[in-house]
Amino acid sequence: MKGNIADVARVLLKRKKYQKAKDYLLSHLDILDRDAEALSMLSFANIFLKDFYAAEEVSRKALRRDSFSTNAMLAKGYISLQNGHRENALREYFRIIDIDPKNKIAKDNIERIRFLTNNAKGNEINPRAYLLGKINIPSYKFFIAIPILLIIALIFYISIDRIYPKIRYILLDKEQKELRKKLEDVYLFEGLEKGDVPDSAKSPTYSPRQVADLFNKAKRDLRGANVNEAILIVNGALYSDINEYLKERFRVLKDFVIAPDYNIFKESPDYLTIAENYKLYDGGYVKWKADVSRISQTNVDGIPKKLARILVYDSNNKDIIGIADLLLNVNIDLKPNSYIEAYAKVIGYNDRQKSILLDTQIIKHLPKKKN
Repeated sequence: MKGNIADVARVLLKRKKYQKAKDYLLSHLDILDRDAEALSMLSFANIFLKDFYAAEEVSRKALRRDSFSTNAMLAKGYISLQNGHRENALREYFRIIDIDPKNKIAKDNIERIRFLTNNAKGNEINPRAYLLGKINIPSYKFFIAIPILLIIALIFYISIDRIYPKIRYILLDKEQKELRKKLEDVYLFEGLEKGDVPDSAKSPTYSPRQVADLFNKAKRDLRGANVNEAILIVNGALYSDINEYLKERFRVLKDFVIAPDYNIFKESPDYLTIAENYKLYDGGYVKWKADVSRISQTNVDGIPKKLARILVYDSNNKDIIGIADLLLNVNIDLKPNSYIEAYAKVIGYNDRQKSILLDTQIIKHLPKKKN
């Protein structure tokens, strides 16, 4: 029974239930007064509760019961350290090693004292490691924790990947928020918000409901940051057989396009997809890796611009599959033979030169490709 109350108290101390450990020990006074280890745990509890005077008295009492109690010496050593008497603390720890050469806590405490700064204050010296030692986690718990951590990381990644694009617009600046609010009030027809679809929305290919559903999906995609999907719907409508009024309503949606966040933009179509369907992707966004071939000067609406001819790689970044022209602001530093990642908006296609025209959003310089 003597060993039991000390062991129970130690477990409570490790769980940071200091007052509970003290109350437990004091409830067994008949055993406590005769048990040096239980008295040592009481001294520990008093230290954690910052009652250093009581802790010192109890540690001395424990040593009177058993002059070889290493836990009582640990308590006494920490109290000396708390009072600024490092030499006395070291004396206690070396005495422990004389009794128990393998006592790791005492050895670690000696090293800790060596690395304490001269002006370290008592309240800056955490008693937990000095009394109970480092927390040792059994190796089998690591094997249990690894799959749990992987699952948590996967859930976190999926959450960020799916939720962040949707909540991004909550973080928009005032002007963009106002733009999104206005988008809510854009309808294909007045009254459509009540579910009414007029017959004038008919076309040889689409029913009024299909046209309305496409319009609403484009709005949802714009709100949810799926810009390219919205652009495909809008451009598809513009080249369809719906009437001119409806086309104008779809065209209005382009005024609400906000460039996708570069860091999370993953829905970039490849070069060949754009080249074969450039009318459908007009106003969409791409993120391509490319080599810079040459830089020239041009003007757009009277504004001086640089024009970079780039050689675009395939989705595996191995083979060059086409050319594009990047419109750059004059202050962008870009030189021939650079290897870059270009995040840009599709604004046209030069059918004669078979070149896609892009308006640059971001240029990221990459390390040179190895041949």
